[in-house]
Amino acid sequence: MSRTIVPLICSFLLLAASSASAFNITKILGQYPDYSTFNELLSKSGLASVVNNRGTITLLAIPNGAIGDLTSKSEDVLKRVLATHVVLDYYDPMKLQRMKDKTAKMTTMYQQSGKAQYDQGFLNVTAKDGSFIFGSAVKGAQRDSKLDKSVMNQPYNISILSLSQPIVTPGLDGTLAPVSAPPPKANSPPSAPPPAESPEEEEEEAKSPSEEETEAPSPSEDGDSPASSPDADSPASSPDADSPPADAQLPPPSSAGKLKVSFGLFVVLASMVAAY
Repeated sequence: MSRTIVPLICSFLLLAASSASAFNITKILGQYPDYSTFNELLSKSGLASVVNNRGTITLLAIPNGAIGDLTSKSEDVLKRVLATHVVLDYYDPMKLQRMKDKTAKMTTMYQQSGKAQYDQGFLNVTAKDGSFIFGSAVKGAQRDSKLDKSVMNQPYNISILSLSQPIVTPGLDGTLAPVSAPPPKANSPPSAPPPAESPEEEEEEAKSPSEEETEAPSPSEDGDSPASSPDADSPASSPDADSPPADAQLPPPSSAGKLKVSFGLFVVLASMVAAY
């Protein structure tokens, strides 16, 4: 009895293992000559074997006529680009039409590589004018890869969708720069201090206030001014007003007069000394 059960268990395990890899992407694409170049690139990059180990994928294939410059890329960059064309979920046209808000964000195989930055491992698909547009989820990336048709599908394991051109993901060649904030505005340089004034200028400035103070305003020649035609009723023009003494109105002797007096005294004293 036990001898019979053991082979059955082994057969079941083999069947389960074979069902885990229910498709061979190279053989499937080999049935569609229009995608022969894309099929060769999958094998060349080593990505075909990785795809075959997945249980559920959606392959975004590019026809031969739209392959562009993918054939000229290095093996490492090519593998990164093709990895962004392998979605880790099942999508066919019917599922796309049931998208909420007419847009969806898809996770690609490149996201699992651990090398993706700034949403490089994600795609955005948008329903627009009755069609579906695919593009990288990286900010500012172009999104102009249009869904042409469904090549084949095996629900819910594998779906192959044909795009009008390869999806361009910025920075897969290692040149992606981080999105930085705008540079701060340059501060205006501090204004230079005013030049120091020379001693001559300082002396002139020191003298100018005194000169302004010593200058008396010139008397007005206007006949209508209050000073030239005082009111008859004002106290200054009244004959009964007490005028100040004459001595108070005389100006003090000038320094020139004092000098003359002193010089005269000196001459007198000198004459007396000489006569003596």
